[in-house]
Amino acid sequence: MKVTFIQVEGTAEELDASDVGRQLIAAMGVGPTPASRPTAGEDAAVGGSRQSLPIPGLAAEGQAEVRKMLTRNPAAEQFVAFLEETTSWPNAALHGVKRKTHQEGEPLDYSDYLRLRRQGSQLGGFAYVHADTGVVNLRLNYDSDAATLHGIAPDAYLVPKGHRAYRVSVQITDEDTLRQALELAEMAYKLT
Repeated sequence: MKVTFIQVEGTAEELDASDVGRQLIAAMGVGPTPASRPTAGEDAAVGGSRQSLPIPGLAAEGQAEVRKMLTRNPAAEQFVAFLEETTSWPNAALHGVKRKTHQEGEPLDYSDYLRLRRQGSQLGGFAYVHADTGVVNLRLNYDSDAATLHGIAPDAYLVPKGHRAYRVSVQITDEDTLRQALELAEMAYKLT
């Protein structure tokens, strides 16, 4: 018995547009299936889990790496919901990171954290997100007013070091911290 297994990652649109994808399908002797494709908001996807859907807003080149990091995150579903919401905002995009040693033509790095950025903004990302831990580091500065921050998001905390503009973090661990992270992210988004 001979078994051939091929796994191809990409959005439905990317796969439909791929010459290689069409050649593979033709070589396997199967046609496109008329089954409906799940949308980004549907929870009941392949395997009955939102985690089996493509990670919202993330380039195909980063999907496998980030999905691997999500396996270490006990609140992966809430984290993916955070990405789904934030990448739906006008001009918001999710990116890998260019390291200092990045060479022209090299892919972005998706192995540590991702950058949520408002396209067209000169201020950089409005949030840096860590898929493995669920930590969201936001472009907000509440150094002098921690009480106001905790009034908005009780689970948020101040980061004592690092870039001055990114001093507020919250870890997504459940629906409540997801709500807080979304509220803070929207504030940061509007300020960038």
